[in-house]
Amino acid sequence: MNKKRILEYLKYQGEIDIRTNQLIDECIDEVCELAHFKVITKELSLSHHPLCIPEFNLLFQSKDLDFYFQDCQKCLIIACTLGIQIDRKIQYYQHIDMSKAVIFDAVSSYYLEKCCDDYEKTLDLGVHTFRFAPGYGDLPLKLNIPLSQLLKIDKEIGVFINDGGLFIPMKSMLGIIGLGKACQKTCLSCIRKEQCELRKGGLRCYVKD
Repeated sequence: MNKKRILEYLKYQGEIDIRTNQLIDECIDEVCELAHFKVITKELSLSHHPLCIPEFNLLFQSKDLDFYFQDCQKCLIIACTLGIQIDRKIQYYQHIDMSKAVIFDAVSSYYLEKCCDDYEKTLDLGVHTFRFAPGYGDLPLKLNIPLSQLLKIDKEIGVFINDGGLFIPMKSMLGIIGLGKACQKTCLSCIRKEQCELRKGGLRCYVKD
């Protein structure tokens, strides 16, 4: 795994100390052993003005998606999880070693993104945007609820959604990819770059410019 990316999840700056480096190595080994990656996808049509998935009458009230998906006639909905064992291990460390719990959480978050990115590379998507997750930009977190129902993620990959739009297991994710327009994960392509707190602090959520 990429330790630099893990440190970004931890918002860690400066030289990494020996103890933190050791904990990251331990957590990487444990996450790889415990994680059980499951994924489901569904390709759907898009209509515009307003932007929506007509088949399910699902309206996206999002200026961000309007901007990035303006040339896309289709989208791919993708949901994935690392499974319940990761959540249980985080809860375990929260009771005995909070420092390790924080690092284990960050390693798990990075690993989920990595697994999903690696899986996307196996798909024949053609030109496409990067993946947008509810809670990112102006996409409301509660958008997870109708999208999860659309994919039937409870039955397909064992993931449930609470009333606030949060996943159970926690290390799960749902995203939307626009098909038909090329848009890479860079700060320069982000509509939110001027307001980004990570960017102001010298960090990146994806790759650097």
